[in-house]
Amino acid sequence: MIFIAVGNTRTLLAQSNDGLHFQSISAATALHPAHILQQWEQLYPHEEEETFALGGVVPEALQTWRELLPKARLREPDLAVFNQRVPNAYVPGEALGFDRRCCLLAAAQDYPAQSSIIIDMGTAITIDLFADGRFQGGRILPGITMSLHALFLGTALLPDMDLPVPAAALGNSTGAAIQSGVFHLFADALQGAITHFQQMFPDAQVLLTGGDAALWQAQVPNSQHVPDLLLRGFYGWLQA
Repeated sequence: MIFIAVGNTRTLLAQSNDGLHFQSISAATALHPAHILQQWEQLYPHEEEETFALGGVVPEALQTWRELLPKARLREPDLAVFNQRVPNAYVPGEALGFDRRCCLLAAAQDYPAQSSIIIDMGTAITIDLFADGRFQGGRILPGITMSLHALFLGTALLPDMDLPVPAAALGNSTGAAIQSGVFHLFADALQGAITHFQQMFPDAQVLLTGGDAALWQAQVPNSQHVPDLLLRGFYGWLQA
């Protein structure tokens, strides 16, 4: 089975025989699915009757994938299966993002007796709490690139910047001040959420995933970097 996870910025294609180890590629979601699939086939030629699993958070891109892939060999995850495995009170239930569901499922299947704070650092940053066998709720923040670009677009003179990690505590130029402000905004927000959640569930571990996770692990004490958390959850979801 080929797993296709469509994110706001990047789309993952992956294969696995055990749900632990994945062959995967990442491509810009803005690319046409036929082009992404061609990239995949150049690296990992698939069998003629291969099954495809499709999920994601970009409705227009998902529809284009549906039109491209053979309907008889296309599977999409069932929300009822998620709700059975990860009880929750999210309103409305279908609004909980695919990527968040996958990461919660992975935490539930890998650490069923352990509380987990799941930080997914992508286009947006989500901070979710799995504890007492259920999804307790979470927080959504704008992503780092989005925040930097918003300062550029929303002002007349501020430049568009990249963000070094870590950034200086104090900036002595406009660019350095932006970098310092955004870096410490997110560092404080992440640590604040972790502290708050661990006050409720002191045993909660911190799982860090998403495109910016590797850069930020050193800024999140006692965290585990789990790069394939979404794919592990997606794989497990489709086993039902």
